[in-house]
Amino acid sequence: MPQTGLGVALRTLRERRTLSLRETSQLSSVDHAYVHRLETGEKTSPSQELVGKLLKVLKPADRDADLVKWLVDHPETDPALVEFALGDPDLEMDIFTAAAGVRHRGTARPDPATLVQRIRRAFAEDDE
Repeated sequence: MPQTGLGVALRTLRERRTLSLRETSQLSSVDHAYVHRLETGEKTSPSQELVGKLLKVLKPADRDADLVKWLVDHPETDPALVEFALGDPDLEMDIFTAAAGVRHRGTARPDPATLVQRIRRAFAEDDE
């Protein structure tokens, strides 16, 4: 099963808290197998209620929580972009969502840092 942006985000946030799947499951009252399926991309559309339970346990920063909530409705988001966003706390949600929505011609896709830089430059030009 291909990795999803939501799965990358949940795994990253869980690992930041140094929680195992079972610990996360027990603390959130969400079945550990379901959490695993979300992280691996086998399941892709959890309810907002379930995501809320997980976020309560994972205790991410507000921006990271917003990112996870957004990913629930956007399963096609590039996992590499999600990983990049979680590693850059200064990346604003509007820049992230714009970068996630960019469609690429051909099979080559720019790396997330290049893509984000292009989006920031485009936003800055719009402000001028």
